[in-house]
Amino acid sequence: MKTASPLNLEKILNPEQYQSATSIHGPSLILAGAGSGKTRVITYKIAYLINQGIAPSRILAVTFTNKAAKEMKERVGQLIGQKSRNVTISTFHSLGLRILEKNIERLGYKRKFSIYDDQDRQKLLKDAIGELKIPQDEYDVYELSYKISRLKMNPEYLITDPQVTRIFKRYQELLKIYNAVDFDDLIKLPIQLFEENPDVLDYYHRKWQYLLVDEYQDTSFMQYRFMKLLAEKNRNISVVGDDDQSIYSWRGADVSNIKQFEKDFHPVFTVKLEQNYRSTANILNAANAVIQTNPNRYEKKLWTSDQSGEKISFYEAQSEEEEAQYVLMMINQLKNQGYKYSDFAILFRMNSQSRPFEEILRENNVPYKISGAMKFFDRPEIRDILSYMRFLANTDDEVALMRIINNPKRGIGAATLTRLMEYAKEHHGSIYAALKDFIHLNIAGDRITPYLEEFDKLIEKHRELIFKPKNIARAVTSLVEAIDYKGKLVSELKNIRKITMRMNNITQLVASISRYEKDPDNFNPNIYEYLQRVTLNNRDDDEEEGKGVNMLSIHAAKGLEYKVVFLVGVEDGLIPHFKTVEETGSDEEERRLFYVAITRAQKKLFMTYPKTRLKFNETLHREPSSFLTEIPEELMDARDLEEKLAERDTFNDLLSKWKEK
Repeated sequence: MKTASPLNLEKILNPEQYQSATSIHGPSLILAGAGSGKTRVITYKIAYLINQGIAPSRILAVTFTNKAAKEMKERVGQLIGQKSRNVTISTFHSLGLRILEKNIERLGYKRKFSIYDDQDRQKLLKDAIGELKIPQDEYDVYELSYKISRLKMNPEYLITDPQVTRIFKRYQELLKIYNAVDFDDLIKLPIQLFEENPDVLDYYHRKWQYLLVDEYQDTSFMQYRFMKLLAEKNRNISVVGDDDQSIYSWRGADVSNIKQFEKDFHPVFTVKLEQNYRSTANILNAANAVIQTNPNRYEKKLWTSDQSGEKISFYEAQSEEEEAQYVLMMINQLKNQGYKYSDFAILFRMNSQSRPFEEILRENNVPYKISGAMKFFDRPEIRDILSYMRFLANTDDEVALMRIINNPKRGIGAATLTRLMEYAKEHHGSIYAALKDFIHLNIAGDRITPYLEEFDKLIEKHRELIFKPKNIARAVTSLVEAIDYKGKLVSELKNIRKITMRMNNITQLVASISRYEKDPDNFNPNIYEYLQRVTLNNRDDDEEEGKGVNMLSIHAAKGLEYKVVFLVGVEDGLIPHFKTVEETGSDEEERRLFYVAITRAQKKLFMTYPKTRLKFNETLHREPSSFLTEIPEELMDARDLEEKLAERDTFNDLLSKWKEK
């Protein structure tokens, strides 16, 4: 039964969007095609729920990135004003953190815990390997970190190497000893908490009675389990996603969660959003033609009321450099027609493809922004100061301690550290507690003890400062001066420009802390909350798009749109990527990736590839992508492309040849 709404949704939304937004009781599945206005539907659905008398505090909306959560909050705020502040709009990891902050003691942790990021995890894995006396060169910690993440997030993932199992077990023990959790624990531990403590789950069932999940096709097995537990009692859950845009299986996303949702919450109200508000008809028709080749998908066909637009351009270059020159030429032509640099995006399958494009844009003074550059909080000087802050907040955080105890150098060498760790292990305490014993009992001797005392006084002084109300920024400034961090940089870098740049970065860090403390929305600014915000916000790139040409991988471009897209390297081996096809035994996800790339374009789409590519001083001959055969000829402006594709080997033949090599 429809309820009249002062929001006038019938006039604002198309019929399918209206159905999606106003179906508020029971489970619903919204299959939202690319550019069909899914964020618009979610925000209006939240507004509609409140308009129907649902208390804002009873609504939980979950998405994947801080950027998406921020955008959703802003849109809901524009619709319903101050009431929106009581709606919980969160990422999965922030939601897990919120639940653990309130309940983690139920799992045997202390209340104030640290969050370890990927670099911290790799450092802890090295420690575990060392403790188990396994040769350090036997395992790549990056690969090991990936395996352990898969193990935590997918119960069906098997590890056949018994040594990896030992490392994983010790890694988990060290996390608990250091009163720390990693990012996977922010999903895994709330599930454990709910399963072991029904009263806690019941509290959240009463708290959040309406759930909305964005980008549902990107959920992992554990994220789905997390949401299922929260929704199983009230069953008022709406999931929004598109199986055709599921491109993250390598990080745990499981597209089968859509079918599992239909099974677990049967009967499910399903709506398809197929009207596209982004691209011209030619671009959409090409995307539809490509994706319909995939089996086992939900049938959708994007359409638009917009004009057909220009045909898709295809250019075959002789080399990578010529491919980059062509892209630059087209950018200059379109710039003269009124386009801005920020209207352009160069998309590639692999980050390594960016080199010739970066070079030619730099040579011609064309501004650009490339995703994947080192983030601010990953810079070594920032990680150093944040490690000090983490240790001041939590003296059990021994990963942070290991980074700072002799940084800058203060006479506490590897031998002393080893003795401290052995003592701590023998006495079942922390390294910092061991350090205090070493000072009190003069265990390290008269030469080393003064260095330990100096470090201890530094920490205790700044722990006192940093816990004073609204004094974090001043405490950090004092700390940077006390350890003479600039002197450390002078001794290590010998380069005034680099020293100045790094000290400026620290100044920016202090400024960000100061802004946090002065923000009136932060009712109780404190060191724990600031560090947690930094760690969570650093999970995804929240930088604003710059004024230059955008250069990014297809994976990074998902969710974004640009007036003009250059999809480069459209060749077999890259699109589809041979290695991915070989590992998965299918080209379905690679086709979805191609579909995502096509649907980023609003007005113009260019596809290019080089006939030759240089790799390790070897010239490789390339062929246009087999996916191009799936685009109808009338949609493409590509001289001789059909003849080239008709004469060449099939993709399967090329794959066989590649495997033989």
